[in-house]
Amino acid sequence: MISPEHIQRFERALNSERPLCNLHGLAVALRDEGVSQVDLYMLFSHFQTMAAADDPRYDAIVDNMDLIWGGPLAKGHALYPTILTDEDIRQRSENDLPQA
Repeated sequence: MISPEHIQRFERALNSERPLCNLHGLAVALRDEGVSQVDLYMLFSHFQTMAAADDPRYDAIVDNMDLIWGGPLAKGHALYPTILTDEDIRQRSENDLPQA
């Protein structure tokens, strides 16, 4: 489950001087803290939908989403041993995210 603290940590990483690196570090930390693959993906997806495609931080978000999703998108650097499916995502809604 994603908590308001996770959202705050994401915002700090996103707004840092090195969002790609810091978002990756956050993804690894949250995974290691027991956040599920689908919950982590939904956290990143929540911020991806709010970012403009021309915002340089957008790529930092979606590049890390690839690593969370897994499979060929992760190019051997997947954060989880399984690949998410569209069904996994359909079962979850962004409305499940708490408001910061």
